[in-house]
Amino acid sequence: MKKEELKKELLSAYMNYYVEGFKNDDLSLIDRIVQYPIAYIKEGKIEMFSSYPIDPQKLKAEKGWDHSTDWKFEIPAINDTSAHAVASATRCRGDGSVIEYVHGFYAFTRIDGKWKMYAIADTTY
Repeated sequence: MKKEELKKELLSAYMNYYVEGFKNDDLSLIDRIVQYPIAYIKEGKIEMFSSYPIDPQKLKAEKGWDHSTDWKFEIPAINDTSAHAVASATRCRGDGSVIEYVHGFYAFTRIDGKWKMYAIADTTY
């Protein structure tokens, strides 16, 4: 498969499962793109989780997060079996005021034609 086709396939999976899962507080959608255990890298620590380590509903409630703007998703490295992706966005309240900026790194593997995330790292600022 060509590099651009692989990128399109990964972007589609990310949007349909990960982004929609966050928008709709639906961990079952997120689970469709995750291979467990998943490594979560945060503040110099690496932990392995058998369920997704970020709960969208809890995160929204804690931060007052309503929506995101300035969203970007880039895939700087990809081949038939693995990919690295980076994403960034601005998290906002319902009135549009900025809560924080978030930047994430994701590692994916492609198994039986399906992309699965096996590592995530994020930073907010």
